[in-house]
Amino acid sequence: MLAISRFDPAVIAFESANDHDARGPMKELHFKANQLTLSCLDYGGEGLAPMLFLHGGSAHAHWWDFVAPAFTDRFHVLALDQRGHGNSQWAHQWEYGSRHYVSDLEQVIESWGLGAPVLIGHSMGAHNVLVYAAANSKKLRAMVAIDTPPDYSEMAVNFLRTFADKPPRRFASLEEAVRNFKTLPRETMAPKELLDHVARHTYKQLPDGAWTHKLDRRTLIREPLAVWDSLSRIECPALIVKIAKSPVLNVEMAQKMISLLPKGRLVQVEDSFHHVMFDNPKGLIAALNEFVADLPEKR
Repeated sequence: MLAISRFDPAVIAFESANDHDARGPMKELHFKANQLTLSCLDYGGEGLAPMLFLHGGSAHAHWWDFVAPAFTDRFHVLALDQRGHGNSQWAHQWEYGSRHYVSDLEQVIESWGLGAPVLIGHSMGAHNVLVYAAANSKKLRAMVAIDTPPDYSEMAVNFLRTFADKPPRRFASLEEAVRNFKTLPRETMAPKELLDHVARHTYKQLPDGAWTHKLDRRTLIREPLAVWDSLSRIECPALIVKIAKSPVLNVEMAQKMISLLPKGRLVQVEDSFHHVMFDNPKGLIAALNEFVADLPEKR
């Protein structure tokens, strides 16, 4: 198992963002899936093989702003706001199980005309990657699952559900909202400048002038699909990323996942809690770089 260490993540984060700005402005695309309009960030690299990032629960596509730009010299890099998150449309009634997210993903990839992507997800997004890949691995060039177990525990599902019925917080200004931005889990090593950047994309202004989270809180009611028994069906190259300081995926579970994946690899990123794209973007970029360097030519 390769171990990647952290070195000045704030510098690499903002250098990555500045490199992206030099290559051209970020665009926002829109895809239709299951009658919903989904927002997608396009970081650049048009004409190259696609790489698609999926955020975790209660997050949004801009969480990848300090990782995704590092790959636009080799890939057409995109990051999707999954339904109910970011700038994507909310479902009319509760439809936020794994099957709903994955159905959206199937329709987006089937219709976008870009070819088979390298599909990368974190946390809930990584679980959606595993579910998608188990049924569609021939439509992927490769997949990466960052810090997620194949199956959610009943305790985790019940814990998240306790937040769903709580009313969203309201703030008098965007500045107040940014000051109050917190990750869940709370532990992070990220610099304030990075968190403030992400926070500014997290809130929306209501008609009465108040600011609140863009998230549909019903997304906290999860119906995750079980994946353990399906891992052997994922035939594309697969990378499992263990985060050193995160309890979400332990080493034993990660190694068991690798034993079931036909083309599985394991990497551990050091000096990071669960939100590795904030805590150690350089370490995550290095791990992804090593993985994609070994991929066969695009299909």
